[in-house]
Amino acid sequence: MTTAVIFNGQGAHYQGMGMDFIEHYPQAKKVITCASQVSGEDIKALLNEDFSKLSQTRYAQIATVATSMAIFRSIESQLPAINYMAGLSLGEYSALMASGMLSMEDGFQLLKERGNLMSNHCEQLKKDENIVMEAVLKAPLEDIQQLVNQVNQDERHLYIANLNSSTQTVIGGKQSAVDQFKKLGKEKGIKKTIPLAVEGPFHTPFMEAVCQPFRLVLDQVDFNDAEVPVISNTDVKVHQIDQVRDTLTRHLIEPVRWKNTIDYFVAHGVDKIIQIGPGKTLGNLLKREKKAPDYVVVDSVDDIQGLESFLEG
Repeated sequence: MTTAVIFNGQGAHYQGMGMDFIEHYPQAKKVITCASQVSGEDIKALLNEDFSKLSQTRYAQIATVATSMAIFRSIESQLPAINYMAGLSLGEYSALMASGMLSMEDGFQLLKERGNLMSNHCEQLKKDENIVMEAVLKAPLEDIQQLVNQVNQDERHLYIANLNSSTQTVIGGKQSAVDQFKKLGKEKGIKKTIPLAVEGPFHTPFMEAVCQPFRLVLDQVDFNDAEVPVISNTDVKVHQIDQVRDTLTRHLIEPVRWKNTIDYFVAHGVDKIIQIGPGKTLGNLLKREKKAPDYVVVDSVDDIQGLESFLEG
């Protein structure tokens, strides 16, 4: 059995996420305490009564990763030998922490700084530009790329941000550019796009202003040799300690290649995937792939029994 563990990204959060683990597992409580101390925020409160704050990246990032890590630490002893880890977008930081490449304290400090930088920049962008992100469904990537190129003939205002699956690609750009894409897309048979409720145009060059200050933050963080290889969804390679800072900086402005990450797992013989953390987004993406390993989602304490059956099967 070759096993990969994957972690959800920002946007998968929901009110009360992880609370059952916090109530039942001391390992989960320890993670939440650490995240609260490092961030200066009451993470448990963010998961419940202050949940509305998670519409802001500065709160959503650390709360989502804290939840994923709380679940991971709670069930770690029940997991088989893990061959690979990865995480979609923000989830990559959960993978780096779970793999031991980032300590818990350094990881949460990094997320605090990253979240603040990204939120501040997004607030400035909203004053200057009307930039949106939309998921394009059931359209070939080649067609989407052609349309993006067509929209950008005069000036680059539209980018591919996420290659989530063979049936879902996310684009981000100025509202006028997205509207033009949708108009041209209808002529090409692209019928469905879904606006995304995100704070900013993540994983596009619109985030360029965040790169240099974030790199300065990364330079202050110690990275360790990973206990489990972590696949970057920026270049779909195993993170290397001498290149991780460069890769995480590029991660801000380059597309998330999640479909390629799953293809990497398949090519390397992964036959079981365990999604850990809030929501079922990554599991739902896997469900729609013709060639994908079997998977299970661990989002609640009730899911643990299903995990045991999945591993036995």
